Amino acid sequence: MYMTVDPLPNDKLTELVRKLGHDMRAPLGSIISTSEMLGEGFYDALTPKQVRANDRLQRNGHRVLAMLDDFVTYVKAEAGQLDLFPRAFEPRVCLSDWGSQVIHTAEKKGLTLHLTTQEQVPATLTADAAAIGRAIVPLLWNAVSFTHQGDVWVDSEWSDQTWVIKVRDTGSGITPDSIMHIFEPFWRGEERPQVATAGAGLGLPLAQAIAKVLGARLSLEQTSQKGSTFLFALPLP
Repeated sequence: MYMTVDPLPNDKLTELVRKLGHDMRAPLGSIISTSEMLGEGFYDALTPKQVRANDRLQRNGHRVLAMLDDFVTYVKAEAGQLDLFPRAFEPRVCLSDWGSQVIHTAEKKGLTLHLTTQEQVPATLTADAAAIGRAIVPLLWNAVSFTHQGDVWVDSEWSDQTWVIKVRDTGSGITPDSIMHIFEPFWRGEERPQVATAGAGLGLPLAQAIAKVLGARLSLEQTSQKGSTFLFALPLP
């Protein structure tokens, strides 16, 4: 005999995920901080093998923490419960910061990362720059991960009171069968990324969910065997 359980309402599910994230951060933080203390010699010197093992522990601890944060943020954004904190920021500085998160991996793969900003882009804008970054950085990782050789361009433009960011690559493109799924959470296509990321199939879905909260439009502008272009357009009147 099987017993069915009714699904939780969205608000209850969101609260459950929020609490789960809060309760898991403390033990994860303890694991990471203890591992860092081990690496710094607080508990005597480590052997070379222990150093390598401890490095793996730290790396994967940070990865799990990032996955947890992405999952909680995605659920909150989808439920419309993601808080925004608008304040003045410099778009050129932010673009450079976001690019710095992927440039090391891009260079290791032999890729060239180009960051360009039109003169028309204002020196200062007002919005939640941290939230915008959470939408843009997954686009950068996506481009770097699925590009075998060539370049990745990040173009910052200003048009009709709208900040437009285009992320272009020279990858092999997205197949027609995959296009309809790329913004689905936890969906993974046949091609696997070439670099290890902290994601769990939430990169593009998280970017899309945050874009909606910001009132922005995130879309796949074009794709072919010569590369793909994603467009992020945020009205800032």
